[in-house]
Amino acid sequence: MTDRQENNQPEKHKDFSQIGPQPLTQSHPRNDEGIRCDEIETLAVLYACDELDAAARTQFEAHFAQCTACAAAVARELRLQQVIAALDQPADSLDRSGLLLAQCRSELAESLDDKEARSNRTSPSWTQIFSPVSWWGALRHTLIYHPAMSMTVLVVAGFLAGVAGQRLPLAPAPVVATHSKTTTASVNSAPAAPAKVTDEQLRRVDNAHVAWVTPSSSGNPTVQVQLMSPTPMDIVGAPDDADVQRALTFLLENGQRFDPNVRLNSLDVLRMNAGDPDVRRTLCAAARLDRNPAVRIKALEALQGFEGDPSVREALLDALEIDSNSGVRVAAIRLLRTALQSEGESGASNGPDAQTAEVLRDRLRNDPDSDVRQQSAAALHELGIQ
Repeated sequence: MTDRQENNQPEKHKDFSQIGPQPLTQSHPRNDEGIRCDEIETLAVLYACDELDAAARTQFEAHFAQCTACAAAVARELRLQQVIAALDQPADSLDRSGLLLAQCRSELAESLDDKEARSNRTSPSWTQIFSPVSWWGALRHTLIYHPAMSMTVLVVAGFLAGVAGQRLPLAPAPVVATHSKTTTASVNSAPAAPAKVTDEQLRRVDNAHVAWVTPSSSGNPTVQVQLMSPTPMDIVGAPDDADVQRALTFLLENGQRFDPNVRLNSLDVLRMNAGDPDVRRTLCAAARLDRNPAVRIKALEALQGFEGDPSVREALLDALEIDSNSGVRVAAIRLLRTALQSEGESGASNGPDAQTAEVLRDRLRNDPDSDVRQQSAAALHELGIQ
């Protein structure tokens, strides 16, 4: 026995939580039984968990009783196990009896279902074959025992339901006419229907589609406006429906965000309600400001028949004088000529309008397009101005 073993013979402790380092002359001895200090970490875990047999446990205790470093390692492991044992275990909070009862009930239900299914397969009747209950039972068993198939069926069903919900047209909003006193009174007596489209929804629209559901030439034309956004929306109604007009007006006023075909289709619908002053203001703005010449021409054509309106006459003169596209200028002067002819035939004109005559003279002298110059000369002749 070495000097270290002779001078340091501590008593064995039964409460190993009090094990701690003691002053020794060496830190890593090798005792006669063959346990080495580099094995202590592994053996300490087994010792703390009470997994060592009696002989190994006696040999292990004899070793760390003589080695302070190993005694400290064992003490740390014992403290760790005490801390872990003091923690609440998730399994302790489970209702074991409840789980067992639920499992028994589930197994019993499955056994009964299997027995019923076997009996149905052995002697099926016509009523069982065509019964919705039997179909549902077969489908239920298939879904229970094939979870991957169940998930696929649910995903497909959810997708189809979502697509069907988006494709279903909304019921047309009631058409409210404000031209007759009778209709106005009935509207005032009934509660106002909430608007389908909010300002926030319109601001979030990034694409749109406008199409006729029933032709504009039919007795009751119907139009569909699809607004694509994070929350897509379909508006279906008559051309004079308030929500339809509001959506189409938004598409025209924000032309830089939408395809020209969308704006052209919007004009096809709005021109049917050009008698509405608000609609005429939208058409005049599109004739002046839209970036696409085809849209500007169509906006001018939509104003035909309302050239006597001062705001429309001003829009026509602006297009004739300022627009850089010769096709737009030709469309504007043709509408002016039509208006001048109508005024002359009805006797409503009190003589040539000074502003109109000035713009026509300027186009006759300075316009680079020969068709515009020719149309200007004809309009001045109709005004009686040489």
